[in-house]
Amino acid sequence: MNPKFVNRFTRSLEVEQELYRTIHLTGMPMMAVLVILSLVLVIDIAASILFGLSYANMAVFAMAVIALLVVFYRYYAAVQAAKKRFAEDTNNKGEVTVTASLGDDMLVSESSDRAEPVRVPREKLRKAFVTKHYYMIYTDEKMVYVFKKGAFTVGDEAAFFPYLRELIDKNRRRRV
Repeated sequence: MNPKFVNRFTRSLEVEQELYRTIHLTGMPMMAVLVILSLVLVIDIAASILFGLSYANMAVFAMAVIALLVVFYRYYAAVQAAKKRFAEDTNNKGEVTVTASLGDDMLVSESSDRAEPVRVPREKLRKAFVTKHYYMIYTDEKMVYVFKKGAFTVGDEAAFFPYLRELIDKNRRRRV
């Protein structure tokens, strides 16, 4: 494989925290749920003030609060599980050196905590998204591969995400 982009960085728990924050709290489906629950709370409070506190309003308010607590608990539990898994993967060292490469035909991820590199054919790339510090690539196997912003040793970072989106769009067109 002739890589167009190579990214080398030291992975810490920050990657998992940012990934789970994106998935559990700021992803589009979750944002829709949070907006709907917030609207329910506002309408419920307004109805309580305008029409008096009733048991129905209290029940709706309690359900919305419980739903929000469940959302935040799921995020908290996912981060705690990631911390435990990360500690096991790194033998409590807390850091792993990652070298990720992307070319026309394949993504290759090498890591200091694995003996063999992981090779993902281009056809398996499904979705890409950007967080505050990372480019994240979601695959058919429900795995996420990470490229850190500012850590490219080969290729122009400004061209990386458009190139990645183009590869994923080609995959979508082939499936249809």
